[in-house]
Amino acid sequence: MVIRLTEYECEEQFQEANADELNWDPIDELDSTWKYDARFAQGWLRIIDLREGIALRIDQSQSTDRILIDSFEVECHYITCCFLLSGNAQCSMVSKPSEPFLSYATGQYCLRSNGLWPKFIEDYTIQPWCSVAVTIHSKILRSFAVCPENGISKSLQHLFKTSSQEFFACSRDIQPMMATVLQQILHCPYQGMIKRAYLESKAIELIALVLDHEVVVQQGAIKEDSLKPDQLERIYYAKEILLQDLSNPPSLSELAQQAGLNEFILKRGFRQTFGTTVFGELQGHRMETARQLLVARNTKISEVAHQVGYASGRAFARAFRRQFGMGPKAYQKTCQ
Repeated sequence: MVIRLTEYECEEQFQEANADELNWDPIDELDSTWKYDARFAQGWLRIIDLREGIALRIDQSQSTDRILIDSFEVECHYITCCFLLSGNAQCSMVSKPSEPFLSYATGQYCLRSNGLWPKFIEDYTIQPWCSVAVTIHSKILRSFAVCPENGISKSLQHLFKTSSQEFFACSRDIQPMMATVLQQILHCPYQGMIKRAYLESKAIELIALVLDHEVVVQQGAIKEDSLKPDQLERIYYAKEILLQDLSNPPSLSELAQQAGLNEFILKRGFRQTFGTTVFGELQGHRMETARQLLVARNTKISEVAHQVGYASGRAFARAFRRQFGMGPKAYQKTCQ
């Protein structure tokens, strides 16, 4: 089945499904989480307004059917980088629906300039979706230039459009340093003011890495990715396997066998794609899951420890303290 909605209808569905807005961070009203309408998708969208003109959007969801979204012609003033950690999508003009002008998949990011955006169709397939998007107003990004009026590198001028100029859009491969920053954003250990300062610095770091990569691409000096496409796909599959059962994860050799890789490529692939080791990815996911459990409800520490794969509450508390700078009990109290 195919579901087709307009942007306005999508917004209405969000409003209906979120009569009471949820807050990811209980002490930050600008860090909100929105549930998807269960008729169309399962999951949530987290929106963090870091300051006027800069925002993060973290989307973890899965649609129940293929979804087409009709976007309207609009003058866009923001430059957007959307990093796709799981899923795939494509965009096509309303006038040419069978000729996609943009597509991106797991392990890639979509870069969109400001400018005049015509009517287009976004096409999302039925797959688990995980993305991190950074939006920044073109005036803010331009302000980083030494001379904002004429100090933009020729290799980056295609990202800065006037309201009457046609937009620019492309997809690129996520680079290793970008993958590291994305994991740091997803596993941010802070709250309140420190969290906001941390996430804003990471958002700007991502933008800097994207701009640097764009210069390399435009100058024709980009290097070939050392991972082949099928190997990259298997690395993401290995991550899915690794995180399926936190209480009983596979060993490194078992994981490599199940993913169809040798251990060397598995370890190198995790570092290159996610910016961490296999164990580091597992540990980070365990701690983030534990953090969410502690925030969501008043669960006993021992129960949380068991759910994320620790037989000893003491060992769990030590690991949690190393990750977040305080023990689980103290953290839980700050969220009450």
